[in-house]
Amino acid sequence: MEKIKKIVTNKWFIVAVSILCSAYTVCLIYFAYAVFFYDIVYTDKTMFAVIYSAFSLVAGLLFFYTRRSFITSLISMINMVMFFPTLLLDWGNWPLLIPAAMVTLFGFFCCKMNDTVKTVFGTIFLLMYILGSIAFFLIMNVFTVTTVDTLLTPPGGIVSPSENFRCYVLDVKNKSSGKVAVYIEPNKLDKDLKFITLKTTIKRLVKQANKENRDDALNYDVHWEDEKLFINGEEYFDESDYTALNGGELTYDFSEGFWTHTYFDVDYPIIELIDRFKKVITDKLSEMKTDETSVTTTVSASAF
Repeated sequence: MEKIKKIVTNKWFIVAVSILCSAYTVCLIYFAYAVFFYDIVYTDKTMFAVIYSAFSLVAGLLFFYTRRSFITSLISMINMVMFFPTLLLDWGNWPLLIPAAMVTLFGFFCCKMNDTVKTVFGTIFLLMYILGSIAFFLIMNVFTVTTVDTLLTPPGGIVSPSENFRCYVLDVKNKSSGKVAVYIEPNKLDKDLKFITLKTTIKRLVKQANKENRDDALNYDVHWEDEKLFINGEEYFDESDYTALNGGELTYDFSEGFWTHTYFDVDYPIIELIDRFKKVITDKLSEMKTDETSVTTTVSASAF
């Protein structure tokens, strides 16, 4: 018993456990990344909640045990920042948010740091959460269109024969007339984490019908023929333009076309505006390069 007491009170052992606490920070960073670039879908919500809660409980006990360590204090402050994106972007996902919120707050308040330092950083974090949340929800309400989306294709979408892409049709209803939109997504970028699946949010709008054409679009004939997507008999997408084989492995190329890559999608007017602005700049630069090439060719010809 005396040996165990000696070990658990040893400062170097406490430092080692403090470093181990950073595993929870890595977890928070990963989920912050996941909620921004993926859609979290539960395959077993109850099991995930149990396992993540147990992991959070163990992390909380380790934070309490090492609360006097400077490393734990530093990690606790980092956790307050890393939890913020998940809170904003995945609000309502309680199995993920509640355990993380409890550990993050507990770790910060139990760590033994200078009272002045804790007060200053506590005030900064409080302002960050309050003002950041207000700004986020205001911006989202100003720059977004409230819609009711109805999926007109199977939940998994219509998968191409190669299984590289999937497409789906959405009936989007808003305050005006709404629209029917056809989207393309890569089909092999989802991540299966056993109890949850991270569905990619990379997608491209290939066709939409607004106002008077909306009712006809509800009966779109959407199907794949080999690597090409046809809508009402017309080709709208060729997957060979966006895929390549490197060393026998499939790679996607999203450098061309209007692909969105994050939680934000094409229904956000500000994103559409940015995409249009990028296209205008790209077209202008291409024109300038073409003009320069023409001038160079003309000068070279004149020299002869």
